[in-house]
Amino acid sequence: MTRNHVERLGEFREILVATRREGVRNVHHTRDAMRASGFQIGDSDGSSYGAELKALQEEIEAVDRAIEDEKRLALALESATQSRRPTKPRIVKRA
Repeated sequence: MTRNHVERLGEFREILVATRREGVRNVHHTRDAMRASGFQIGDSDGSSYGAELKALQEEIEAVDRAIEDEKRLALALESATQSRRPTKPRIVKRA
């Protein structure tokens, strides 16, 4: 069975979240390594990663909206399919 759109979007979302987490981890690792090496980095808080983080978060939120949209479309399709099903003929018993 082929994977549906919701599953594929969910997998894509997982990739984006993993990318976001890795970026944050890298910011902290770089800052800690620079401090350990004696570099004066001042009050750096990793905000240089902020623009990339914001873009990733916007993508994640867009995927979340797409997942909800696909779920709505699937429900609408299912509902339309059910309403088109032929009704069973009624059997009338004669007395």
